[in-house]
Amino acid sequence: MTDPRAGLRLKVLAALVVVMFAALTTRLWFLQVLAAEQFRSQANDNAVRVVEVPAPRGVIRDINGTQLVNNKLRLVLTVNREELGDDAERVLMKLSELLDIPAEELGARLDDALKRYYIFTPVPLVVGVSKNVALYVKEHSKDLPGVDVLELPVRDYPLGSVGAHVLGYLGQISKEKLKDPGFAGYKPGDLVGISGVEGVYEHDLAGTPGLVKYRVNSLGQNLGEIGELQPQPGDDVVLTIDADTQELAENSLRAGIMHARSVYDSSSNASLQANAGAAVVLDPVTGAIQAMASFPSFDPSLFTRSMSEREYKRRFGASHSSPLLNRAIAGQYPPGSTYKPFVAASALQRDIVTTSRYYPCPGSWTAPYNTSDPEATQYIFDNWTTANLGSMNIATALAKSCDTIFYPMGYRYWDLFYVNPDEEAHGVISHEPLQRDLAYFGFGSPTRVDLPYEDGGRVPDAEWKRTTHEAYPDSFPEGQWFPGDFILMTIGQGDTLVTPLQLATAYGALEDDGKVCVPHVLDHVESSDATVVRRYQPNCRRSVHIDPKYLRYIRDGLKGTVSTPGATATAAFSGFPFSEVSVAGKTGTAQVPPKQDYSWFAAMTDANGEKHVVVVLVEQGGHGATTAAPIARNIIEGLYGLPLTQFTDIAGTD
Repeated sequence: MTDPRAGLRLKVLAALVVVMFAALTTRLWFLQVLAAEQFRSQANDNAVRVVEVPAPRGVIRDINGTQLVNNKLRLVLTVNREELGDDAERVLMKLSELLDIPAEELGARLDDALKRYYIFTPVPLVVGVSKNVALYVKEHSKDLPGVDVLELPVRDYPLGSVGAHVLGYLGQISKEKLKDPGFAGYKPGDLVGISGVEGVYEHDLAGTPGLVKYRVNSLGQNLGEIGELQPQPGDDVVLTIDADTQELAENSLRAGIMHARSVYDSSSNASLQANAGAAVVLDPVTGAIQAMASFPSFDPSLFTRSMSEREYKRRFGASHSSPLLNRAIAGQYPPGSTYKPFVAASALQRDIVTTSRYYPCPGSWTAPYNTSDPEATQYIFDNWTTANLGSMNIATALAKSCDTIFYPMGYRYWDLFYVNPDEEAHGVISHEPLQRDLAYFGFGSPTRVDLPYEDGGRVPDAEWKRTTHEAYPDSFPEGQWFPGDFILMTIGQGDTLVTPLQLATAYGALEDDGKVCVPHVLDHVESSDATVVRRYQPNCRRSVHIDPKYLRYIRDGLKGTVSTPGATATAAFSGFPFSEVSVAGKTGTAQVPPKQDYSWFAAMTDANGEKHVVVVLVEQGGHGATTAAPIARNIIEGLYGLPLTQFTDIAGTD
């Protein structure tokens, strides 16, 4: 018999199930129909946007802690070409009125960005706009599509253009670098170092970007921050450059060049053009570069914004002497007589000349020729002066820069170490000890300085001449090596080329008894909390294979260049306090037809426990004593706290 209470319970349970399903169905109908729009809106309101926060780039400082490059927040007007679309002309006209910059110039900057910026990357069109401009752009965003004003960290240069060639500048990362494993993690649009220290130490200076997550609605309105990852600032780079010395070198070079342009050059019947130059100040003991100047220079802050191709050419083109070129490391020039100390060192080492013998210094020297051939040409090589200077030893020959004592050295290298074509055909091998000795000093190959775009100069030899003739027969019509090639090499002419830094490195080796140091601008890298990350270790392991007694003899002889009556730089150093500062130097006058002569001076100084090598070059600056020597004197005076001598006209000597 069935319990009536059990049936009642089943009915109640069934009723409850029906009620629950009805409630669930009603709720689902409410959510899907009545409240669908509300919840769709809430879902849209819960979107997340991730914004990358740029990392502060490391600061570049000089050896004393002076900031050479830092970061400064600036208002930057950017244009996104993708968002600009077909409205470019109208928008640029509006911006022209707002910024008081010709629309044509703004358009040219934007067109130039096609080569350097991706289509979706905002182009920094103007850096440092006013707050009023920023407010106007924000308030009229619908009327200015693709235009924005952002507060961004921009490279700032507290000392202006001082050290511009050493420091370098930033630019958009190239497609080639994006493929380079060394730039893994970089993305299109990132700024990287293009030249100078900015380029070489990019991975030290660049920090790690941070991230901020925001909740935004469908209109892009910020509903609040929901998380962040702080950016990691880049490391600071501390250089061997001394800001005061750098400014001294640049000012002296500029002032000397300006004065040279007022000097009459009798050989060209015109004033000296003195269109460009370079100066290097080097520590010969460690290879530390204390100053590196190149004239003309440039303003690195110009590269913080986009630049039209026309503006680029106007500022940096060849017609303005290519101011972006760092002539200290990338300018290759015949060294003239500044080469003679190294030729003399080789000749002394190989017993071609001696320290005890006296040699005649006539106004010209005639090269030996084959007396059995009546049609043989007799070659005459002139001294820099027509006067017969009498007999002198090698030290005095350096001080007075006697070409006619060095010409026979070149011929002896030919006579002793080279063979004629007939002998060569029978397997007799020529030797090149002069070229090898010059290479020991660092000539003919890059110095390996920690700066980009260095050239290696040239120490020519028979193989170079042959292969160059084969490759360029019109420019180099003669492929055979002759005695004259050696003869011209002894006075730094012919096909010989050096950079100012190479010459400074070689004089550093001369000063330091043959020790060749790799020149460098890095002292150390440190983190933002001043912890040293790494320190540059000087590399002075290589040495020249010349007896130190000959190097000391040459150094002593070069002291006479600036102090001996009748020497080439005595007038340029008239009144200099040699009792306070020891100076040894060498003038050089390099011929670069059809241009005016190039002016050189190289010096080694010692006082108060401080040694320096100072090298100065001025393109089309005339004789070495006329332009380069007075500039070097100015730099030396500043280095040792002496009163700076005013530039005056100096008679032309080698």
